[in-house]
Amino acid sequence: MSAQVYADELKIAASIEGVDQIALQQELAALSDLAVAESAYASLSAIRRAGARDVRRIVEALKSKGYYAAGVEPDYRRSVDKVTVVFNVDTGSKFQISRYAIQYTDKQLKSRVESFDRAGIKTTGNPDGEDLQKLAQAFANHLQETGYPAAAAKRHFVQANFMQANAIAVFLIESGPEAFFGNIVVTGTKQVKPTFIQKYITWTPGVLYERKKLIAYREALVGTGLFGEVSVSPSRPGIDGRVDILVDVKERKRRSVGAGISFATDVGAGGQLFYENRNLLGRGDKFSTRLKVSAPEQEIQINIGRPYPGLPGTLTGTLTTKNETSDAFEAQSAELSVALVKFWFDRKLELRGGLGLNYSQVEDAGVRDEFVFMTFPGAIRWNSEDDLLNPTTGFRTSLSITPFVGDVNFIQTKLSGATRRTFGDNKKFVLAARGALGSSFGIERDDIPATERFFAGGGGSVRGFGFQQAGPLDATLDPIGGASLIELNFEARYQQREKLQLAAFIDTGLVSDNNVPSFSEAAFVGAGFGFRYLTLVGPLRLDLATPLNPRDTDDPLQFYIALGQPF
Repeated sequence: MSAQVYADELKIAASIEGVDQIALQQELAALSDLAVAESAYASLSAIRRAGARDVRRIVEALKSKGYYAAGVEPDYRRSVDKVTVVFNVDTGSKFQISRYAIQYTDKQLKSRVESFDRAGIKTTGNPDGEDLQKLAQAFANHLQETGYPAAAAKRHFVQANFMQANAIAVFLIESGPEAFFGNIVVTGTKQVKPTFIQKYITWTPGVLYERKKLIAYREALVGTGLFGEVSVSPSRPGIDGRVDILVDVKERKRRSVGAGISFATDVGAGGQLFYENRNLLGRGDKFSTRLKVSAPEQEIQINIGRPYPGLPGTLTGTLTTKNETSDAFEAQSAELSVALVKFWFDRKLELRGGLGLNYSQVEDAGVRDEFVFMTFPGAIRWNSEDDLLNPTTGFRTSLSITPFVGDVNFIQTKLSGATRRTFGDNKKFVLAARGALGSSFGIERDDIPATERFFAGGGGSVRGFGFQQAGPLDATLDPIGGASLIELNFEARYQQREKLQLAAFIDTGLVSDNNVPSFSEAAFVGAGFGFRYLTLVGPLRLDLATPLNPRDTDDPLQFYIALGQPF
C-alpha cells in the first residue's frame, strides 16, 4: 500500500511490507504520516524523523494486538527528487495470554476476589488490547455489583515471555472500601411524599451494597409513572462503610385528559374520554374516570387505586355503569368491585384476585329479567410486550377464572394469548398471532345472562363479520351468544415506508352452545388487508375484511378504524 504527494522539493512514496493481512496492513498504513502523506518534507532528514515516529506508532499498534516481538525496519531510498520509504514489518508470533493476574492498589482487611474465574468472568487468552480493556471493566463492574461501589480498573499491562510466545496480563484494580446500604436521600419532590419513594427499595438497610438492586429500584420508580426523570446513585462510603442512596426526581404532571375515536361499519362511530390523576394523595394513589360511547355500548367507569410497593402490587376499587343495545340483547348494569394485584419479574407476571357485586336488567328475546350476583374473579397474566399500542417483541397470555354466585351460579374461564415475530432486513416483516378459548361450567347456555355469554365477530374478534354476528342466530336472525368460544387470528405486516405498514390477515371464530367448544362445529372465517399509519402515539389502523363463509344475512364487506394494532 502506498501514498504519494508532492512536497516543496521532494516526492514521497511510502508503503507497508511484510504484512499478509490486508485489514491489518491498511490499519498500520493509516498510522503512518508518510504513508498518508499529511505533511510536506523538504529534506531527507525531516523524512527520517517522521519515519521514526511512524515506526513507534506501528510497533505500539502491533503490541496492542498481541504481537509483542514485532519489529519494524524503515528503508529510505532517494533519487533526485523522490524518496521511497518501505516499512519492513516483522510481526513475529501472536502471543497468547497464559495467565491473568489481579493486583489491588489499595489495602483492605477483608479478602477480595482475586481472579476472573472467581468473579465469573470468562477469559479467552486473546492478547488484543481491546479485549483486555473489556476484561478490566468487567472485573470492576463485578466489584461494584458485590459491595464495592467505588471500584475502578486503573490500568493493565502485559509481561511477555519471548521464549514461549506467551504472556501474563496484569490488572491494577482499586476496589475502594466495602460498602453497605444506608439511608435514602430524596430530592426534587413536590407532590410525591419522600416516604412513598423510600418504600420502593429492593434491599434491607445495612446489607451489602449491590448495584443490581439499585438498578431495580430505579426501574421500580420509573414504573410508577409519576416521574419524568429519575436519578439513583450511591454516595461515597462513610467511615462505617455505609452508602447513602441519592435519589433525585422530576415529577410529571399529575393530571391528564385524553380522547379517542373509532369507526366500524358494524357499530358506526365510537369515542372515549378519560381523566386521570396519578398522585391524588402524594403516595401514587390513582383516580381515573372513563366514558366510552358507541352505538351498541355506553359505559362510565371510575377507578381508585393505591400501590403497595412492599407487596409489590396494587389495591383497586372500580365502579362501572353500562348500557348495552345490540341485536343480541339490551341491558343496563352496574358493578362495584375491588381487586388486589401482586406482581413478579419486573411486573411481567401478575396474579389478581377480587370481589364484585353486579346488578343488571337484561331484555333478551323479548323477555326482561333482573339479575343480582357476586363474582370472585381470579386471573394470572404474563406480559413481556415492549409497547402497549405497537408491540414488536414479547408476548402476553392470561388465564381467568370467575365464579358467579347469586341469581345465577356458574364458573366462567377464559384463556387468551398473543405474540409476534419480526424478521427480514431491518425487521420490516412481522408475523402476529392471537388466540382465545372460553368456557362456562355448571349452567346451560340459555340460563346464562346475555351480558355474560360469549360472542364473536367485529373489529376485535373475527373481522369480516358484524359485531357479535360470528355465532348462532335465533329465529329472528339475532345473535344469541354461547357458553363457550374459540378465536384464532393471524396477521402478516410489512413496513412499506417509514410511517406506513401494510397488513394481511385471516381470522376465525366459533361460538358454541356447549360448555366446552366442539371442534366439529363449523367456524366462521374472515380475511382482509389493512393499513397502519405509524404516529407518535401509536399506529392508526384501517382494516377492510370480508367473510369467507358468509350466510345470507352477512354483509360482504366490513371496515374498521382504530388506534393501535389489533393484537
